Amino acid sequence: MSLSDLRYRIRQLRRSLRPIVTPNEQIEARRILGDRLCPLFDSMQAADQRHCLDVYRKLIASGCTDTEVLQTALIHDAGKGRVAGARFGVRHRVAYVALEHTPRLLDRLARHNRGLGSLHAHSQKTIDLAREYGASDGILHLLAEMDSRSPSGERARLLKAMDDRS
Repeated sequence: MSLSDLRYRIRQLRRSLRPIVTPNEQIEARRILGDRLCPLFDSMQAADQRHCLDVYRKLIASGCTDTEVLQTALIHDAGKGRVAGARFGVRHRVAYVALEHTPRLLDRLARHNRGLGSLHAHSQKTIDLAREYGASDGILHLLAEMDSRSPSGERARLLKAMDDRS
């Protein structure tokens, strides 16, 4: 892990310890998501809501007006939420980040630790939940592309870039 990656992860940890999501931000997320997808956003921990909102804000600041991209930004971590049955704490987040660069070890530990397992499986769980809650095919495709190392579509590359910066 490079020094800049380490700094980024430390900032990310600090932000996740005291996340603030304002009532106005919740209203805006609900407006963008609509009634069908809103429960996915609402079920996330405040730290994950804050992260999704940060990605959303970066997209808006970059000039993005694509509704599917903005909706995807707001739900891309829903697989970590209550509706997904996820249960984990800060220690699991720290361990997950520390183990990201050793995928085989992470795979093995995630099978035996519910918290790590929730984090490790969240991308596929998000796609499954989004499908269940009526997300468009475009959103499902964007979620799948975000999970790949090198997304092929321009919209997915933009989302992944903003996610990596938030």
